[in-house]
Amino acid sequence: MSYQELLLNAEWFCGQAEAATHGVRAQTRFSTASILFSFIAIESFINNMMSDFASLPHETFTVYEQGFLAEKAVEFAESGADAGKFRVSNRERYWGLDSKIMFLIARFSRDTVDKGSTLWQRFENAKEVRDLLTHPRKDTAGEPSPSDAHDTLIMAKDIIQLVSQRVWGKSVQF
Repeated sequence: MSYQELLLNAEWFCGQAEAATHGVRAQTRFSTASILFSFIAIESFINNMMSDFASLPHETFTVYEQGFLAEKAVEFAESGADAGKFRVSNRERYWGLDSKIMFLIARFSRDTVDKGSTLWQRFENAKEVRDLLTHPRKDTAGEPSPSDAHDTLIMAKDIIQLVSQRVWGKSVQF
């Protein structure tokens, strides 16, 4: 499923949450789905961009950048043909969404993410709401509102647009 389709799902669930007349329970369910689809859309967009860059010739990137883009660990080879060099291993090394966004912008735009910006703060706030949903505990269970869903959806589109503009120099269509 493309990031555009995922965003369409997020929009649909957000609309359902805003229009729900079945009570708070229905609003919470639809809002939860919208928030999760919004984040899945960002992840899809970013992960596919990283995968595209990882498929470029290896000399395009340092070994550390290759490992980051492929989400593989970098290790020092003590034997074999690569002895004495760093190489990308087969071990997985996952990075958080915020790290991926920061890397892509810093590497391809020669700019950095302004962590004090309104957009980044909206991203951080939405991540907190998402984390309450994806890492539930009985004392911190999340019950998102239609407003949370709407704010997360708008933030997701803004983050995708920011990365597209900074990395590719062009806007995306939703």
